[in-house]
Amino acid sequence: MQRLLILCFLFCIAYTVASAQSTEATLLRKLRTQPADTGRVRLLNALCYELHDSAPTRALTYGEQSRALARRLQDQPGLLQALLNLGSCYANLADGPHALQLQQQALQLARRLNNVDGIVRSYAGMGGVYHERNDTAAALLNYRRALERAYEPRVTVRTQLMLFGNLGNLYFNLGRRQEGLVFTRRALQLARRTGDRPGESLYLADLGSFYLQMNQLETAEGLLRQSVMLVEPLNIPRFEAGHLELLATALLLKSELEEAEELTRRALALSRRIDYKERVLDAYSLLAEISASRRNFEQAFTWQNRFRDLNDSLNSRSRVQTLTALQTRYETAEKEGQIRRLTERGLASQQRNRALWGTIAALVLGLGGMGLLYFKLRRSREALAVNHRFLEEATKELRQVAASKDRLYAIVAHDLRGPVTSFAGVTELIDFYLKQGDEQGLRRLPDLVRQSAHQLNHLLDNLLNWAVNQTGELAFRPERLPVVDLLTQAIQLYTNTAEAKQITLRLETLPEAAVWADAHMTQTVLRNLVGNALKFTPSGGTIQLGAEALPGSGVRLSVTDTGAGMDQRQVTALLTDAGPTNHPMRGPRSGTGLGLLLCRAFMHRQGGSLDIKSVLGQGTTVAITLPAARA
Repeated sequence: MQRLLILCFLFCIAYTVASAQSTEATLLRKLRTQPADTGRVRLLNALCYELHDSAPTRALTYGEQSRALARRLQDQPGLLQALLNLGSCYANLADGPHALQLQQQALQLARRLNNVDGIVRSYAGMGGVYHERNDTAAALLNYRRALERAYEPRVTVRTQLMLFGNLGNLYFNLGRRQEGLVFTRRALQLARRTGDRPGESLYLADLGSFYLQMNQLETAEGLLRQSVMLVEPLNIPRFEAGHLELLATALLLKSELEEAEELTRRALALSRRIDYKERVLDAYSLLAEISASRRNFEQAFTWQNRFRDLNDSLNSRSRVQTLTALQTRYETAEKEGQIRRLTERGLASQQRNRALWGTIAALVLGLGGMGLLYFKLRRSREALAVNHRFLEEATKELRQVAASKDRLYAIVAHDLRGPVTSFAGVTELIDFYLKQGDEQGLRRLPDLVRQSAHQLNHLLDNLLNWAVNQTGELAFRPERLPVVDLLTQAIQLYTNTAEAKQITLRLETLPEAAVWADAHMTQTVLRNLVGNALKFTPSGGTIQLGAEALPGSGVRLSVTDTGAGMDQRQVTALLTDAGPTNHPMRGPRSGTGLGLLLCRAFMHRQGGSLDIKSVLGQGTTVAITLPAARA
């Protein structure tokens, strides 16, 4: 049964050779008059393909010539066919590693050319190599990859038949008989649909061999007789001899020894006529089994000796063929190396010539450049004048920046002096109250210390945030922030200060309102607004924090005080785009302007806005608008 599987697989991989329409003699006649063009590449490929199974050593010569000519002509489709054919030749010569290497090269080229038939043939060829080496896992993997694209329109019927036949044989060899039968029948149907009589006879024989292995002898005999009837008028001795041997095997198993011997002798005669030694070897083995079944052991021994002698001869021939293939391969590689070295020399000569012409061109260009030098000098003077103007403008801006920096340092020093002076005054008060024994006065001192520390901390916090914001290093991380929590935190922060100044803090907001904003930036803005309100609200006043939803998708947070208020000129000055040192404010709302400018910068980064409404003598409302958070 193992011999049946091998015989069936050899039929599958030899099918396309037997069904080739052009004979070797016809192709050789055409080759004699064909010039070295792409047509010659096609003829060489056809010769290599015609001989790759029956005479792989001779086929190698045509394949290597085709590959070299295709590369010289940059004929990519011709090179693809040459690589595929050479891969089959080396596979038949038992040089599996080199065959796989050639099939991989063919696969890469087929992908670049988007040649679907070449892709399927490459995978099927690699599967065949692994199949022959009994690496069934790798063979099945490559066959399946070929099968994924085998049904696309550009895949030829010849490629599909080879793939389906090989898959059927592999599945049957793996014991997956139903799948093996499915693919073999699929190949049979395809051959019948396309009128391929040799293919039809081949796959009928394959099915017959499968049923032989399943011991369904009647079914096997019927299929094999059909295959013999189909192949007899086609004059394909290779197929006919194989079909006859399979039918003889079925008859031997049914003990119909006379007809089995007759068919085997017919197969032997056909094989000898075409010098098909592998079939002769199978016929010797089969005749030995028939003679042994007839208990004619002397004749069986004679046939077995012939089998052994021919098998040794075939093994020797196989080794010679493999060595010849290796020699051809190395000779080809040596020739390619020589061609490569000659090509490199030619390229080096071309490079030297190009360098010489480059030198001449450089001299010509140098002379021309001298003529352009005067023109460029005149243009350079104009460019220098323009750059001088730009430099003066940049210098002016730098001086303004330096002046702004100096003013900022002066203002910071001025504002720091207040809290520091307060601390110094507190120390004097402590000494005074201790000497006077005034316990009530001492109890008031913590509030004064706390207020001074808070003012100092507030100023430093603003300075730090302003510096980080100016360098662009302050990250904006928005999140959902409940409005109640934001306003409550601001009130809790200033509760003690408000009590010390006897100012009432009120909160009116929507419990469910929330904004989409950065927590740090928003809290900094609210601290500044409430701190400013406390600063400019007299004792007994009121500060109200509120929130309201705006039409659309915004929330308005406001801080309203009952201080002295501002006139319109002061409000306009606060809302301009000037820097922190450009607010020469005087009066009840004067200050550095740094906190408010920081608030405006933070609101801008969050996609919000800041607005001020004030009436002189009635108080001020500062409001910010932020995007509402989604529910």
